[in-house]
Amino acid sequence: MNMKYKLPRQTIKQTNIKPIIERELIRQGAPLDPMANKNLKELAQVTQTIKKNGLPDYLVLKKISDQIGHGIFLHPDAKPLKKGQVIGPYSGELSIEVQNKADDSAYAFALVTEMRLNKVEQKALDNANKFAPSRHYALNLDANKYGNFTRYINHCEKPNVEAMMHAIEKNKENLEEMPIEVIYIAKKTIQPGEQLLVCYEDEDETYWNAYGVKPVPMTPKTYMLDSDHNLVN
Repeated sequence: MNMKYKLPRQTIKQTNIKPIIERELIRQGAPLDPMANKNLKELAQVTQTIKKNGLPDYLVLKKISDQIGHGIFLHPDAKPLKKGQVIGPYSGELSIEVQNKADDSAYAFALVTEMRLNKVEQKALDNANKFAPSRHYALNLDANKYGNFTRYINHCEKPNVEAMMHAIEKNKENLEEMPIEVIYIAKKTIQPGEQLLVCYEDEDETYWNAYGVKPVPMTPKTYMLDSDHNLVN
């Protein structure tokens, strides 16, 4: 796997933004629940694997088609992934940008919106614009340039993986503390050979039409891997 897609966890693109994120989450009344100890241990294990190998050996990266691209599948010989099990962190570059700023990246997500920055913060993070106290900012996570295997997990209206946002607090696993992080968790039991799928948006057509792809009513069993790693559909 390409080295730039072996990023174990999100990386902060700008300096000194953690306190801003924490403040804005509190101001908006949306502080995140800390991740449970069991999941912290699973997160630590998978991040070590990503750092070393890029992809856990129980997962398979497989090209589906030229239009759809690649997908992530549970190895046909692997044990089922249990509901609630950590799949991996959605890693990328975390930054505070002007809200609704044009972005062509298919891998960028706004984690927090309606953020407010003071004059000093705007000068440091948005020097191209004059200070405007009413201007809104967003906390964006972009896996376009840097990420990991989770960026290859495709979209589905009825997924078997869900994206959860947690705070990573001080822990025994030596994981860096984060006020917010996107973690992919198994939404239901995932069987060997099944494709891992997560919901990006509410509608299949909304997502796929933007890329000129005929909408595919994708489910975990639409495309599966057989024992020889061939696609079956």
